[in-house]
Amino acid sequence: MSRVLAVTQGHIGRACLLDKVRPAGAHAHPVHHAMIELDGPCHEYQVGEASAVLAPRRAVLVNSHELHANLSVGQGKSTILMLYFSPLWIEEQFPGLPAYVRFFRHGSVQLGADTVELAQHLARRMLEAAEINTADVQALFGELAEHLCHQYGPTYPNRERPARSNDYRIRRAIALMQEHLEEPLPTQEIAARVGLSRSRFFELFTACTGLSPKHYVNMLRLHAAVEYLADDPGPIAELSQRCGFGAQSHFSKFFVDQQGFTPRDYRRAAVPALPRQHGQADAVHP
Repeated sequence: MSRVLAVTQGHIGRACLLDKVRPAGAHAHPVHHAMIELDGPCHEYQVGEASAVLAPRRAVLVNSHELHANLSVGQGKSTILMLYFSPLWIEEQFPGLPAYVRFFRHGSVQLGADTVELAQHLARRMLEAAEINTADVQALFGELAEHLCHQYGPTYPNRERPARSNDYRIRRAIALMQEHLEEPLPTQEIAARVGLSRSRFFELFTACTGLSPKHYVNMLRLHAAVEYLADDPGPIAELSQRCGFGAQSHFSKFFVDQQGFTPRDYRRAAVPALPRQHGQADAVHP
């Protein structure tokens, strides 16, 4: 099982340091994010339709709502810094950037020595700091985030519109998914509510979002789970219901499949000061 070592979060977004020993299944995030390997064997990823390699001195860059999967993990443990960038922070850094511009141009990049040094410095401070969200940790996170996003992010002259379409029925379908996260609606019902056949709904939804309806709902569930685990000290069984899972074991298995570590492990690192009397066993059941 992979292990979360430390998590810091704030205005810039969220940084998660982990020891990774198992691959993660296909998933997406509603924010842009980057993975930097600090030490360990190579990993093979698929980002959208392209292959990407994560290795020391390399990073994998993933755009928001982009399906990606960790296809293979080399022998041994890898220490990886995962960075998730807040949309508000991105807007501050790139004012006026059109929504249709692809943010990261490449899925895998070779990092310069200065970027690697910044990432290593941030990782050390995250492990050493008594209080993980201190100003100095956030300042390091911000410096690394600016370095990555401005070096590998969008170039303003390149404003070609993407092939994805924009349809009001799909926007309504997404709103329905968000409104009914605790008790998810069947895909057939969502399609009917927006006036589409099931097959046409799948076709149009994928054309508009780049994701299948199932992957999109899973993205919403995962994002909500991460937010709840960091901000809400309530029982994990209760949080799992709020993410649309009838049983905590199903939620835990979903979280491990998507992230590689358990909900409890993430909460322990994200909120080290949270009282643990609310904790429920979250072992993954076969």
